Amino acid sequence: MKFVIIGCGLIAGSHANAIQNCKDAQLTAVCGRRKEPVEKFAGEHGCRAYTDVEAMLDEIRPDAAVICTPTFLHEQHVSRCADRKIHVLCEKPLEKTPAACRRLLDKVESQGIVFMTAQVVRFWAGYVELKEMFENGEMGKIYMAHLRRVSHRSKQYSPWIFDPALGGGAMGDMLVHDVDYLRYAIGPFQSVFAHAVKDETGCYNNVMANIVHKNGVHSLAEASFTQQTGYPFGFSVDIAGSEATVEYQYSSGASTLIKRSGNAPSKSLCEMRIWKKGTGQEMIPVRQYDAYQRQMEYFVECVKQGRRPRIVTPEQSYEVICMMDAVKRSADSNEVVYL
Repeated sequence: MKFVIIGCGLIAGSHANAIQNCKDAQLTAVCGRRKEPVEKFAGEHGCRAYTDVEAMLDEIRPDAAVICTPTFLHEQHVSRCADRKIHVLCEKPLEKTPAACRRLLDKVESQGIVFMTAQVVRFWAGYVELKEMFENGEMGKIYMAHLRRVSHRSKQYSPWIFDPALGGGAMGDMLVHDVDYLRYAIGPFQSVFAHAVKDETGCYNNVMANIVHKNGVHSLAEASFTQQTGYPFGFSVDIAGSEATVEYQYSSGASTLIKRSGNAPSKSLCEMRIWKKGTGQEMIPVRQYDAYQRQMEYFVECVKQGRRPRIVTPEQSYEVICMMDAVKRSADSNEVVYL
């Protein structure tokens, strides 16, 4: 399958590597706004460079495209691909508003292409094992789920992410991962009450979304971009159930939140523990792999078989953006918002 990538920012490199490591895919071209960065990217990944999206699509005639442009440009780029019957893997968040998402998904449906939002956490080591535990009832009745994702504001991030009207900071870029996973693992949403604080960017860069699911489960999704410089990117999941308590955490470096034995410097950490009813603590092995490659292989298989993706469905992608809109409205109004 011939692939192109539209957008050559930070996340595009992960998708390029995933395509190149997928036996049934070939990266043929990349398109970016500025000539120098896109030519550098193309040289690193052995593909052609373009600065005009339509020229690339018409000349290359790819089988599939990965959309890595800013969120507010997703609808126009997905539409360009759909009109040419090009299958699409689109980066998260799917779009800025429910209305834009609805138009995008209607276009995809009308053109009959295979489409998937790149919600990579659904393919991530650890989260996959947690999903299996939810499905097999290993944790029993779920009382509470707490998902946390934090980082300092790295210079690697594009400036548009910290524009309130375009990216929305941690609420728009980080929180969407965990809101999406909660929809996937626990089920549809009923309501949300968001505690959120803006920083000097005007974005909600600290947010706690208190969610009630339609099945009665309560969850908390927390995201922050205001950790001080040097604080490692990290995420964690804590599940309290009637039959087990599960804790999963990842940190890319040292953190006072993580206790370690000895005086050795702490580096990356990835571990999962379970406390089953009536027994002690048990470590759960977390299989390590490239989640972006796992996601790409799944998408390619869907295209080859001509079937709609089931792990990440268009309907759930739409529900997630509706929830993100509700989180923003709740933070603005300081009120519970019902979906």
